[in-house]
Amino acid sequence: MTTTVVRASSSSSFLALVPRLLECTPQRSLVIVPFGHGRSLGALRVDLPSGSTPAEVEGIGSTVIGMACKIARTDAIALAVYTEDQVAGQSPLPHRAVVDTVIARADICGLRIVDALVVGPDAWNSYLDPSSAAGRPLAEIGAGVVDVPGPPVAADQFSAAALPDVDAELARSVSRLLDDVDRVLSRPRGGARLDDERRRAADDVVTVLADPPALLEEAVRASPGDLSPAQLAAVAFCLERPALRDVALMQWTADITVGDAVFEAQTTFGEGSPFPADLARPMWGEGAAPDIDRLRDALELCRRIAGLLPRVRRPGTLSACAWLAWATGRSSHAGTYAQAAIEIDSTHGLSSIVMTMLDAGRLPEWVFEPPTSRAGRGSSRGSRAR
Repeated sequence: MTTTVVRASSSSSFLALVPRLLECTPQRSLVIVPFGHGRSLGALRVDLPSGSTPAEVEGIGSTVIGMACKIARTDAIALAVYTEDQVAGQSPLPHRAVVDTVIARADICGLRIVDALVVGPDAWNSYLDPSSAAGRPLAEIGAGVVDVPGPPVAADQFSAAALPDVDAELARSVSRLLDDVDRVLSRPRGGARLDDERRRAADDVVTVLADPPALLEEAVRASPGDLSPAQLAAVAFCLERPALRDVALMQWTADITVGDAVFEAQTTFGEGSPFPADLARPMWGEGAAPDIDRLRDALELCRRIAGLLPRVRRPGTLSACAWLAWATGRSSHAGTYAQAAIEIDSTHGLSSIVMTMLDAGRLPEWVFEPPTSRAGRGSSRGSRAR
């Protein structure tokens, strides 16, 4: 096995950049940064094992190195442990068994170890060169590193999954619209009639729902803050219904043409025709890599809508958040959203499916491929006049 011991100043600078790669400051985590030809290829984060049995330690080692090996061009890794345990004066360093197992697995796979570091609440140190038994000061991390523009860094891997704050009056408007649309579409006999203004507003939502792919395309292309209450309610209506929710997810993974195809397939499937396998593949993380920026836009849209809805109406939108977070490689966030949906509806289908995939360590194939941004996909995001 070939290892390269990076100087302390370089190691501390590397630790300063890890939160930028993850868009969060990890807690109780093992982070793997794959390298190809000397350049980082992203970052992978997993929870540290809750125990220290040989099976648990071996399991996490196999998992993270297996994930790293799936990333094209990987020839080396750096790893960092983020722990609540004290680091200063500790010998061996915390989670040494986990790190040794990861290094051994990397060696078997021919991956060079760039560095192996640990960060605790009191100090940081290197597993490869623990020359300072007292540890190194946390203040060293980031010293001399110039801040660079990028996405905001969340306090930990879970806080960024919190639903955004929303305007209370807008939330009431969206909730009332959804209730009124339900009444308009169900037309219960003897039910209280809506006044003319509320009936017209509900009819506007129903009109928008006449072409779900067009609605969903306009919604994902707009800033969530620019959407009207009627548009927000219409998207929420779609996300509450599994067939229309799947149209939304598959369309946001590709484009409006795919949305039209999935919408048609859902209609004919209800009439007894088989559902085309190629249209369903992205749901399981298979097929061509999507535009990750587009999926992130969709996730922000769904997070905003979930925040606007009363708790009882959130499971469908939360399940969409869970799937979109999973599709962008944010497993921790996906689990947070899926669990929140299940706490409201213990039998919720998509949320349970996402949890099953997370428990199995399954991620989309495209997470391990070079990212595809919207820069090269402008033609795939066309819209049509309604």
